[in-house]
Amino acid sequence: MFTRPLIAALICALSPLPALACTLWGAAGTAADGGTLISKNRDWAPDHHQVLRKVRPKKGWAYFGLYAEGNGDPGLKAGVNEKGLTIVSASSNLPRSVREDQPDMHGVMVKILTDYDSVDALIANADKVFSKSRANFFLISDRNKVLTVEVGLHGKYALSVNDSGTATHTNHYLDPELTKAYPQKTSASSRTRYQRINSLLGQSTAPYTLEQFSSLSRDHHDGPDNSLWRSGKEYTLASWIVATPAQGAPRLHVVIANPGEREVTQDLVLDAQFWK
Repeated sequence: MFTRPLIAALICALSPLPALACTLWGAAGTAADGGTLISKNRDWAPDHHQVLRKVRPKKGWAYFGLYAEGNGDPGLKAGVNEKGLTIVSASSNLPRSVREDQPDMHGVMVKILTDYDSVDALIANADKVFSKSRANFFLISDRNKVLTVEVGLHGKYALSVNDSGTATHTNHYLDPELTKAYPQKTSASSRTRYQRINSLLGQSTAPYTLEQFSSLSRDHHDGPDNSLWRSGKEYTLASWIVATPAQGAPRLHVVIANPGEREVTQDLVLDAQFWK
């Protein structure tokens, strides 16, 4: 039988150090003029197509999402439902072979969007949802809060709620217990992007705006592989930003940079008419 230290050592030995994908950041409360902001730069190999899709399931809330199509990792990458609950994800730095060797685990983003209308409702059922999730990182927002979720292996997860201030994540574990459980080396890209987005937020004046978040998403400060907007081993293929006020309709700003195509930007008001 393997001991926990030996398992950790094996994970470290198996772990490559690729330029892992995605940068997430958000703001809540006084940092977001009383509401919330949530943002994702989606980085991946430029080997597929992305589409926006509105889904009205037979049961649960309707949602609008950014989908990847035509590669080895298709599916929902960011979404917002008709109640204003928004979710974005980033890859864990556990080796992909380890993350995928979990037959009882599955993706949870669609379930969260269809089943939950608030961060508090999701937290009340966190064990039911995240103990069955594949290893991943999430930022989830409603009108009042931003929830950070780190999911490890075998049902391990950690939650952090922010109702006034900022939240940031890239592709390595931050929770002390999960960092201890999965001590593999952090990639230079993940570390650099994490430091950069926190530095930029620190240099900006709160309350932040959707326009400020959009400007931050285009940052090229650290070169093609380590910047927030990337064009090296991986590309930034989309920017997804949702501003949800304390009252009124959320706004979505999304940029899609599909390989070989002209960049497309959409600004949408997610009001009752939108969801009809």
